[in-house]
Amino acid sequence: MKSTLNIIYLLLITMAISCSSSDNDIAPDSPPDTDPTPNTNYNIKLIEDSFEGKNYVVIGSEGWNFMVAYNSILDNVSLSFEAINGALPIIMSDNEGSRYNIFGEAIDGPNLGKKLTPMTGIMGYWFSWAAFYPGLVIFNNTLPLQNFGESVSGTDGWLVPKDNVFVGALRDAIPAIEEPEYHVNKDDTPTDILPNISSVVVGIKYNGTSKLYPHNILNWHEIINDKISDYYYSIIFCPLTGTATVWNRKIDNTITTFGVSGLLYNNNVMPYDRKTNSIWSQMLLKSVQGELTGTNSENYFVLETNYETWIEISKDHQLMNTNTGYSRDYSRNPYGTYPSNSTINFPVNFIDTRLHPKERVLGVIVDGKAKAYRFSSFN
Repeated sequence: MKSTLNIIYLLLITMAISCSSSDNDIAPDSPPDTDPTPNTNYNIKLIEDSFEGKNYVVIGSEGWNFMVAYNSILDNVSLSFEAINGALPIIMSDNEGSRYNIFGEAIDGPNLGKKLTPMTGIMGYWFSWAAFYPGLVIFNNTLPLQNFGESVSGTDGWLVPKDNVFVGALRDAIPAIEEPEYHVNKDDTPTDILPNISSVVVGIKYNGTSKLYPHNILNWHEIINDKISDYYYSIIFCPLTGTATVWNRKIDNTITTFGVSGLLYNNNVMPYDRKTNSIWSQMLLKSVQGELTGTNSENYFVLETNYETWIEISKDHQLMNTNTGYSRDYSRNPYGTYPSNSTINFPVNFIDTRLHPKERVLGVIVDGKAKAYRFSSFN
């Protein structure tokens, strides 16, 4: 591997070194707002859209800090929707008279008990979407493309170019959490766990149970292996691309766990499964090296938003606490100003300067192509 590919990651979480290096002037927009005060625009807006032959609805709110997308087809019927404000967790109604909560569940009307199918959508920094899906469409955006990208092919048994895979840390130097513990007092705001009420959490809901995983813990561990009843899953989080996914960790009827391989592709975390030691790409949603090469991850719906929103959605939730078994200062972001500056730690395949590199967007993936949605579209 070329010498430039042998960079040893200066951000080893176990050493708690900040990556707040100076900005690169590669984007015309201002950096994303990092003020902890929540945005005052709490209106929910709905966009009915289509991409690559798929009709779907995207619902979002800048104030409530969420964007989600659902297939518009339910029981082979194409539905249309309207946004509902002031009724969280209810966010929209359909043309048949049913209302839906933020998880796509019909809570009344003729479709009561039915659930919309989530689109494959991930929140993440703009630069990461541009790197993995060069030339992707931005909803309601007319800024000209400056780089259409080039074709990317794998090498040496990898589905991605091996020379573009960087060593970020030693395997498991960033320790995944195997048995998370949870905050038990649901009547207070746990300031010992969350810096403030607008802190971002990754949440899942399964069979009526909700579990939340704070960003400030995920920044230090990246992967959490957990379960709800019979559903075994892994939270996969990448601080460098700002992306969170939830994968089923039952592979070929065998329950396994995921760990942090220490490798990075397009600055994005590359987990490995402990069943076969295969390497996966989080944003490509598949294994890219090893026995399971080409195997797609089985994704579960994830809601990434702030804690304030989750309190409105459901007070009956479990919030992961900081009793992880590791000595970390969870009140501090080990990446310093990285979430708001223009720094990209490692080379990426493609750079797209239409947006600030750290602007958080929702990427919707259809048949290997992606379309991006900005919070500004939901003002």
